[in-house]
Amino acid sequence: MKTILTIIFCSSLFIHTAPAQEVEKNLSDARTAYSAGDLEATRFALQQAIYELDLAIGREILQQLPARLGTLSFNESEDEVGSANMGFIGLHLSRAYENDEKQSAQLQIIADSPLLAGINAILALPVIGRDPNQKRIRVDGYRGLLQKSENAQGDVSWDMQIPFGSSLLTVNFHGINEENAIMDMANSIPIQQIARLIQ
Repeated sequence: MKTILTIIFCSSLFIHTAPAQEVEKNLSDARTAYSAGDLEATRFALQQAIYELDLAIGREILQQLPARLGTLSFNESEDEVGSANMGFIGLHLSRAYENDEKQSAQLQIIADSPLLAGINAILALPVIGRDPNQKRIRVDGYRGLLQKSENAQGDVSWDMQIPFGSSLLTVNFHGINEENAIMDMANSIPIQQIARLIQ
C-alpha cells in the first residue's frame, strides 16, 4: 500500500496545482482510511486520486497535440478528456480538426484499449491480407494500420490506428483524397512525447 501511495504521490508532482491539490486530498484520505483499517474507503480514495491523475495527464497530452493538422484547425471547445476509474478503460481523450472545405480529422487516444490485441496481432502477421486499401505504416517510430474507404458518392475516408505501449491512437480522416497528405498530418502528431506522458 505504501508503494502505491508513493507512486501516486510522485506522479502528482508533475501536474498543475489545482489537480495536484485534489490528488493530495485523496491521498490524505487514503492514508487516514488505511491507518483506520478501512480498506474499502482506502481503495475508493486511491481510485479518486488515479482518476484525477488521468484527467491531468489527458489535459497535458491535449497541450502536446498540434493546433493544426495540415490545413485542418482544432476547436478547443470540442476537446474531451475523461477516465473510467471503475471500468476497463482508463484515460481517454479526443480532439476534432476541420476546415472550411468540409475536410476533417477525429483524433482519439485510449489507454488500455480493448482493440490493442487485435491490431497488434494484425501487425505481427508477415503479410496483411490482399486488401489494397489496407496497409502498414510507421509514424514517429511506431507501427500502425491505415485503411482507405470510399462510399458510393466517391467520398474518401481513412482510418489510422497506431498502438503504443498499452494505448491506442486512432485518427479518422474525412474528405482528404491523397494518402501523402494523410501521412504528412499524422507525422505532425508527437506520439513519442504522448507515450512518455501516458506511461
